[in-house]
Amino acid sequence: LVSMFLAATGPVATGDAQSLDDIIARHTEAIGGIDKIRAIRSVRMSGRVTAAGGRQALVMRGIEKPGRVRTEFTYQGVTGVYAFDGERGWKVSPFDGSLDPEPMTDEESLQTSDQADIEGPLVDWKAKGHQVALSGKETLDGRDVYKLEVTLRSGRVSYQYLDARSFLTVRAESTRMVRGFPLQIETTFADYREAAGVLFPRAI
Repeated sequence: LVSMFLAATGPVATGDAQSLDDIIARHTEAIGGIDKIRAIRSVRMSGRVTAAGGRQALVMRGIEKPGRVRTEFTYQGVTGVYAFDGERGWKVSPFDGSLDPEPMTDEESLQTSDQADIEGPLVDWKAKGHQVALSGKETLDGRDVYKLEVTLRSGRVSYQYLDARSFLTVRAESTRMVRGFPLQIETTFADYREAAGVLFPRAI
């Protein structure tokens, strides 16, 4: 469960979309429209993370334009902090045995910078320097979805799955390097609710 607070200065589209531009336009409109999306300057998310064995941790993430992000992860009274200022990243990671601030690795900074986009990679993707390709229409958990291949400006590749009726993102797939090894990440999104006129998922 995720709660969200935003600082910010329509109805969901339905029907079949034929072109990539049409799909992304419907996605943008579905989550609130380009004007309301661009008006949001900062987002603060907090919630609980559930791991194997029922273990729970608290997580807080704050994102502020342009490109700043700070994540705090608390487990059994111990907190790790991971921050990126738009150019450089640093961390205090007691879970890795480090109690002092230290620079993030290049890979960690790259991954963190990808999380600093409040709008998501599809909104204004051309202006951001990303590349997006329509990989086709599939069935996912009993629903029709559009599968989009997203190559970020950084070169990282992810797959975004948009519900073919609501045009909201329901799944994302990517690969991250964890301690030098590639790890396949699958993220699902649900329980969308409105904040500042924009829909955000509350279950991730």
